[in-house]
Amino acid sequence: MGDGIVLVKFGEQSNIVKLREEGLLYLNNLPYFQRTEDRDLRGDPCDGVEHILRGIKGKVTTFDGEELGEVTDWELRVHPPVPENTNTFCMYAIRPDGGTFRVSERNYEFGPYALVLLDTEQFIQRVVSTLERDAITHDKGLVRYVDDEHVGGVGLFKKKRRFAYQSEYRFVCYDGPGGPREVKIGSIEDISVMIPSDEINSRIRFVGRYNFEVF
Repeated sequence: MGDGIVLVKFGEQSNIVKLREEGLLYLNNLPYFQRTEDRDLRGDPCDGVEHILRGIKGKVTTFDGEELGEVTDWELRVHPPVPENTNTFCMYAIRPDGGTFRVSERNYEFGPYALVLLDTEQFIQRVVSTLERDAITHDKGLVRYVDDEHVGGVGLFKKKRRFAYQSEYRFVCYDGPGGPREVKIGSIEDISVMIPSDEINSRIRFVGRYNFEVF
């Protein structure tokens, strides 16, 4: 089952069909998520930043030392060197031991359909095998949620707690083309089922600790 989680991808019907029938993963890059403004849905200005620094008072100066003024309650985000070359593919992770099932209805805003992976471990293996075959440097894992006023290291697998309703699992690919990236792993119709997003809570039932069924 892949660490006791069930992976779900919410989206528009056409995109979910492509994912299921062709195994087409569409990965946007970090600037896309950092610049999108959609009420904390896809947009997150701190996504992938290396560090966050905060302060109550400070001065803004130019590189030449000229003072431009004072700021209060400031937040400084330290970005990685080339964020446009990092791409992510994000999914919802049902974690029955972590208290995230029931799925928050806010996730329905990603799209009216959901692709439920019936074999998480097999899906992850197919993605990783494809990335390794194509010599794409990558990482994967669950996102950990930290306090919204967090100070310190962030990276690609920490997000602010206000995004915790997304219960995210992500694949990260490096050294990308500077824009969106597509990865095709082949049909996953044998290990997935597509259902309306608003039926996700009523049609998944856990049998025991990790086993589940979709009906």
